[in-house]
Amino acid sequence: MNIERRSFIKGSALLAAISAVGGVRASGVVNREQKYHDMWHATRLPVPQKLLDSEPVLQCPAPDSMGVAFAVTEFALGYAEVADNEKMENAVQYMCEGVPLAMLDDRVMRIRMTGLKPGTKYWYRVGASTLAFPVGYWKKPSPPEWSKVYSFTTCGENAPSHFSVITDTHTNWKTFELLAQKLHALGAPVTLWLGDASSHTETREELIKVFLKTETGGDYATTQPVFFINGNHDFRGRACLHATEVMMGRLPSERSGRDWPLVRNFAVRQGEIALIGLDTGEDKPDFHPSAGGTTRFEPYRTMQTAWLADQFKRPEIAHAPYIVAFMHIPIFDKRPDANPGNILENYAAWQKQGHDEWGPLLKQYGAQLVVAGHCHCYRYDEPTAERPWAQIVGGGHQMVENNFPTVVEGKVENGELKVRVHNMFTGKVETTHAFKPRAV
Repeated sequence: MNIERRSFIKGSALLAAISAVGGVRASGVVNREQKYHDMWHATRLPVPQKLLDSEPVLQCPAPDSMGVAFAVTEFALGYAEVADNEKMENAVQYMCEGVPLAMLDDRVMRIRMTGLKPGTKYWYRVGASTLAFPVGYWKKPSPPEWSKVYSFTTCGENAPSHFSVITDTHTNWKTFELLAQKLHALGAPVTLWLGDASSHTETREELIKVFLKTETGGDYATTQPVFFINGNHDFRGRACLHATEVMMGRLPSERSGRDWPLVRNFAVRQGEIALIGLDTGEDKPDFHPSAGGTTRFEPYRTMQTAWLADQFKRPEIAHAPYIVAFMHIPIFDKRPDANPGNILENYAAWQKQGHDEWGPLLKQYGAQLVVAGHCHCYRYDEPTAERPWAQIVGGGHQMVENNFPTVVEGKVENGELKVRVHNMFTGKVETTHAFKPRAV
């Protein structure tokens, strides 16, 4: 018997075996599987009504991505559709974050829109589906309930050189409504929220009410995405560890393994302005008894020092005409008795560690301005020879004459960065500061 003959016989035997197995499957396994498929396809689910429970909140803006979160009323799968035209033609659909499984949830949908172009206007809508289980564990989503269509513009060197800042809102909803109205009126493409969104949160539902399902101004971030930076109060209460389940962290790809814990830090170009976000942490030292030995803010700030030094080496940051750093607690206070945040008594008026570690880098690389909050009153600290960066401290949440809430607006006009402090008590511009571009 030659080799070809042996190969033919073996192949015939194999085909016969496969046919036999196929016959068994056709009469058993396949039929049962087909029944499951038929049941799955036969299940008809209606479009849910009032599954969407908040306006979308755009967040974590970047040149090539945008995050969005919104509340839902029951267990669901979330979507975002994005297009480069208002008619939503050829829209790209994204689902909830997560691998190997999408982040299904009964209250919050978080979606990251990626692969976007810098400085580009997009239109989007969000939606959600309920989930049924027609066959055992087999899931089937309903047709989505969709929001209306909104728009946003990604960050980037060709984006508008314009930003707005709010801080220390502390769930004062009357003030928040005025702030939201002002943000819309100013029309800046991004908002920086410098923390103390509330005094403390004990449950995720409280976080949802603070950020997504607000009592007033619920559309504050449908078109103007938020860079959220922690305040000291945002580290208080049991829910603080779950804050990124509502206000997302930065994309992991934006930082190295060394910088993995720095989920709120960012360095992003917004037109001619480099926006840099730093987290000052708590307003008390790590050895303060209120922390019960649980805080590690001192090494956390030092981690940010190494991160900050690296950001200034990135070409798009190094070549920016304007550099503005944002944080919650100021890193300078001229009063000799101002609490520096490293003593047991009371609470910090300024963050000395941030001043000592970040200040020299801001000086070395020519940053013009630091914008902070925490003190609940507007203040301007002039630059000096030793500290060549200025500092603006924004107001708080109380509608009073001397401690008025503020919206700080920065915009490049006529070759200068004009920073206007909008007094929300009087409804007028309190003052305007102008900054020349850096020599780059």
